[in-house]
Amino acid sequence: MTQSTESLRQQRRVRELSAAVTRALTADPSIHIRQQHFFKGNHSLASYAPHLRLHPEEQLEFLRGVADSLAIRLQYSNAELHAQHLPTKPLARLVFDWLESLRTESLTPAHLPGVRSNLQKRFYYWSAGFHHAGHTQTALGILLYTVAQMCWSRLMGQPVFAETEDLIESTRASINADLGVALAGLRRYRHEQSHYIPYALTIAEIIAQSVEQALANKNKQETDHEEDSSQSAFALLLDIDTGQEGAIHTADSAPSEAFHALKERYAIFDTQYDTITYPARQVRPELLDSYREIINQRLAAQHLPFPLLVQRIRRALIRPWGQHWEWDQEEGLIDGRRLTQLVSSPMERRLFKRPQPLTHHQTSVSFLIDCSGSMKAHAETLTMMVDLLCKALERAGALTEILGFSTQTWNGGRPYRRWRATGRKPYPGRLNEVEHRIFKEAQSSWQQANRAIMALLKLDLYREGIDGEAVQWACERLLTQSSQRKLLYVISDGSPMDSATNLANDDFYIDNHLQQMLHHYQTLGIEICGIGIGLDLGQLYTHSLIADLQKGLDNHFVDDFIQSLKRQK
Repeated sequence: MTQSTESLRQQRRVRELSAAVTRALTADPSIHIRQQHFFKGNHSLASYAPHLRLHPEEQLEFLRGVADSLAIRLQYSNAELHAQHLPTKPLARLVFDWLESLRTESLTPAHLPGVRSNLQKRFYYWSAGFHHAGHTQTALGILLYTVAQMCWSRLMGQPVFAETEDLIESTRASINADLGVALAGLRRYRHEQSHYIPYALTIAEIIAQSVEQALANKNKQETDHEEDSSQSAFALLLDIDTGQEGAIHTADSAPSEAFHALKERYAIFDTQYDTITYPARQVRPELLDSYREIINQRLAAQHLPFPLLVQRIRRALIRPWGQHWEWDQEEGLIDGRRLTQLVSSPMERRLFKRPQPLTHHQTSVSFLIDCSGSMKAHAETLTMMVDLLCKALERAGALTEILGFSTQTWNGGRPYRRWRATGRKPYPGRLNEVEHRIFKEAQSSWQQANRAIMALLKLDLYREGIDGEAVQWACERLLTQSSQRKLLYVISDGSPMDSATNLANDDFYIDNHLQQMLHHYQTLGIEICGIGIGLDLGQLYTHSLIADLQKGLDNHFVDDFIQSLKRQK
């Protein structure tokens, strides 16, 4: 396993633990981690507050402060009232939001001393990072840093960061006259948000004006290095020009103008060429046999204890639903009905009863595989992984289905040509010939379908991927099954991609439809998990796993997969 993938997986676990803390403090089960950020349902909890800014790698000790701060803010801040007063200037907006986070942190109840300690550690951790990076050596950096220290100290009733106490003294003295009244107001009205806001706005505007004036009067003979250093102070604070939304979206996921223009209604230009196929019927039986032998040899080389895997999966799927009693036991709880026998037969020992749990599981698990061109490199190991998990799940008592999705052509095919010939109307929607594939149906056993699964190795069937429609199709198939619990694992190596559709709409049209479908079917009770091949799919999926297939089947992934089977939404 590559070090980068292990580091990514470790960071995801650390952040999931922190999200669990936030859920516990707020008693809100909808809080989770997605693409390394905190979310409440589908709403990001991103904050402008620089000391809460998440770094690519975080230590649990300091990340706890972020989790606790977000939890406290959810409980003590009126988000609508705060949003109504957000300044328009980026720097003023940053300071105003920062002050709101500090206000709510100062309201941490006394019976949560651990939370108070975590919040202090996080602020001092940020303070040390800012100072050691050299940002306090610039006029702008020391100004912003000093204001942060003064406001935090006044609200929290704690000393400023000791290492820089002497450093900020002259700056503190020079701005105290301007900020003194407002600082006193912050402390006095920290329990009343509506009364606190005017003082926070005053500080935010003063700082924004001071920075603007400093930049305007900046010595034009200043060296390029000094200019870069001054501006990097803002970079360390936050990417303020992008706003909160910029903090949560990545290059792989962003709002779609086309989807918005269509009022979030997914359009398809032409469906007459869409098909549902059985790929194994398109492959020569001799070739399927050859593929089957290759996978058998790969599985044998893995030396995985298959019976143990089945046992672990069975335990993960079992759900308790009651209990029954075992009677006539020699230990346990006294059986009141046998007390008379104790008198008549003093040597009798079988006078006890023991409770035994009743368990069951009725589970359907579907694997939906992205058969896009970029997945070709992983086809063999992916086939081995899905084949093994399907067989083990079936032995453990679950119904399984293996599905795939791709397009019949590259670059749109007949729908795209028709669109061009009929005037190229704006926002035509999906412009390609979708092909949904069935490698194994739920009604077929692994024994019956194990050769058909090998059609995943037919690489000329891999083209482009339209994920949202595929998720909709797979979920509808799951809903027709009678199992009480339904799980869908979507296996992909990136965001949805169809060049013709992206060209005629925008890059995130099918991406936004995928997110819409994920939310819809999760509300219907289907548990959906994304399996990222060598990357984190957390920007799209509430629950996601990471599989590193470069060196064969990832044993760490198998452990994570079994753990995910225990998750009940």
